[in-house]
Amino acid sequence: MMFFLLLWVSPCCAESNNTGNSAGQKEQEQEQEQQQNNADRFEQINLKSKSKPREANTDIDRWLAIVPAEDLELREKLITTKAFNLMVLSENDASVQLLDAWLTEVQQQHPARTTRALEILGYIAMRRGDHIKASNLLAQALQLSTEHHQPERQITSRIYTAIQAVHTGQNQTALELFLAARALNEQYKFDYLTVNIQSNISNLLIEMGQYQQALTGLLAALDNPAYEEADLIYVKMSLARCYLALKQHDTALPYAEAALLGYQQREDPYYQSVVLLMLAEIAQHQQHLQQAQHYLEQALTLAAAQQLTRQLSDAYLLKSKLLQQQQQSASALEAMQQHLLYYKQYHNEEAQQQLLQLQNQIENLRKQQQIKNLEQELTVRNLKTSHQRRTLWLSGCAALAIILLLLFLVRLQQKKRQQSELYSKQLAASYQQLQLTQRHLIASEKMTATAGMVAGLAHELNTPLGILTTAVSLLQEKTSEFQQKLATGLTKQDLQLYLDNSREAQQLSAQNVERCARLVQHFKQLAVQRSDHYSSFNLLQLVSDVMSLLSSRFDRQQLSIDYQQTELMLYADAQSFQLLLVELIDNAILHAFPEGKTGQIRLWVKRLPEHWELHYEDNGVGFSASSPDKVFEPFYTTSRHSGHTGLGLNLVYNLVTVALEGEIEALAVSSGFALVCRLPNQLLATTDPKRGPDQT
Repeated sequence: MMFFLLLWVSPCCAESNNTGNSAGQKEQEQEQEQQQNNADRFEQINLKSKSKPREANTDIDRWLAIVPAEDLELREKLITTKAFNLMVLSENDASVQLLDAWLTEVQQQHPARTTRALEILGYIAMRRGDHIKASNLLAQALQLSTEHHQPERQITSRIYTAIQAVHTGQNQTALELFLAARALNEQYKFDYLTVNIQSNISNLLIEMGQYQQALTGLLAALDNPAYEEADLIYVKMSLARCYLALKQHDTALPYAEAALLGYQQREDPYYQSVVLLMLAEIAQHQQHLQQAQHYLEQALTLAAAQQLTRQLSDAYLLKSKLLQQQQQSASALEAMQQHLLYYKQYHNEEAQQQLLQLQNQIENLRKQQQIKNLEQELTVRNLKTSHQRRTLWLSGCAALAIILLLLFLVRLQQKKRQQSELYSKQLAASYQQLQLTQRHLIASEKMTATAGMVAGLAHELNTPLGILTTAVSLLQEKTSEFQQKLATGLTKQDLQLYLDNSREAQQLSAQNVERCARLVQHFKQLAVQRSDHYSSFNLLQLVSDVMSLLSSRFDRQQLSIDYQQTELMLYADAQSFQLLLVELIDNAILHAFPEGKTGQIRLWVKRLPEHWELHYEDNGVGFSASSPDKVFEPFYTTSRHSGHTGLGLNLVYNLVTVALEGEIEALAVSSGFALVCRLPNQLLATTDPKRGPDQT
């Protein structure tokens, strides 16, 4: 009876199982179909995000309203895509708020779902110039993507970190990160990341000055079917930037206009401001100043609204140049001050970022050293314990123990040598990083010196402008009194007094306007540039011509000059040498021999294998300071009470180092003043047929 019951139950169970399997298979097929539909719908939204991010976010909001709360994978994709679109639209606060809410929801229970959100938050912090926060967020994203084995996020985290390194001037670090991302992507084959990495590497090559290599990759991308329209907009912007760096402005213009149109359609204020600055610079070089001003004002408006310090710094620098071309010196000076303000903000953040990274590296090295020391201590202790045990329990095997001990010591010595080599490499890397930081600090000091120069000019202009204002106010007051007396009864004495006051005010105004003009003209001379107008000339003859030009002043002050040892044929910019000699001698007449004091000036040249030198020496009043090179600083003078501005020797310094590509040094002497100009041998006349025969 039990046997037949089993036979009856078994078919029933089999039929029930078949029915259950069929229903489960149907549910599985429906689930797969739903997943495919979701994937297709998300792909459409992703495509729309690249051209119309605002419309894409509207579709995302409709979809999020019906997505179940437990479907974390789909919600993560939709929320992070919406957040990225908000960042593109420069609605950064809304994007940060959305991502913070998502992190609050999933950070504890599902940390793997936070990687993409941390990447976007880091990118937003980078755009805002907060590089320290950006580094921390991107480091978290890279660590999580590695822990949870997320290849796509490991690649994108490296890309974002590389872009942040470019923003802080760490080009070599950025290149290593891009190459690491590309190597990882070659393993997993994400097509859109291949395009992204190649575009960013081309942009990095532009930063590194490798323009031809960058052009090769960018021009090839234009015909590459893997690049979508949004990718090509970035490529065209990079092409415009590259051609602009090569000063091929006509070639850069259509690419910049196409990029601007694309980013306007995409409603991306960040890159709109970048492209507008390029268009303004192109228009400036093409002498379309009104068009350049139009583009520049648009860029300033966008950058100010989004608080983009780097774009604001570049925009105000370009605005200062445009105003200088339009002879609006006061407005140009204000624009330059704004440029320095934003430049300092951006590069202070950059310096803090580099300092933080250097501190982290040093701290890591210190911890590694501590770990190695503990390992060595533990090894020594284990060795002693083992030796004692062998001594106590294996005295009969002493010879064998000694051999083993020697082998162990050799291995330990090899390990120490390897550790020493590792430490040497780490020390070399740290030294390179210190050199990089030093270069950035030197750049910051240069900007500080520029700010001091501008402040000095403002200080020098303040006095004559104040006197001019007082003279005009006095003239207005006397004119008002004259009008009142004219109405009530004017005497000849009143008229004469008014004319005397007017003449005095006019003379005072004219003198101070002339002084302002001289200051501005002298300040403009400081912007020395290298000239290609070379000619052959004899330095001795050039000095003789300058002496003839200044002969009246030498006779009046009874100065003598010895320049007979300047016989040398040169092929160089004669105007730069003439201006150098005039400024050098004129500075000596004004400062070294004041109030008609007699004295002597000596000039001579000296030829060396690697360069030639022009020496200057006088027996004047000399210069007292802890460092003789202080005389080359702009606006430094010991005769400010006499109306001198302190720009003479600074102009000499700029002529030697910029126009003539040499070096200048003030020498420490017991009395008087002396300096030496070290100039390249390329300035000497040669037998090159393009430069004339050697006449030396």
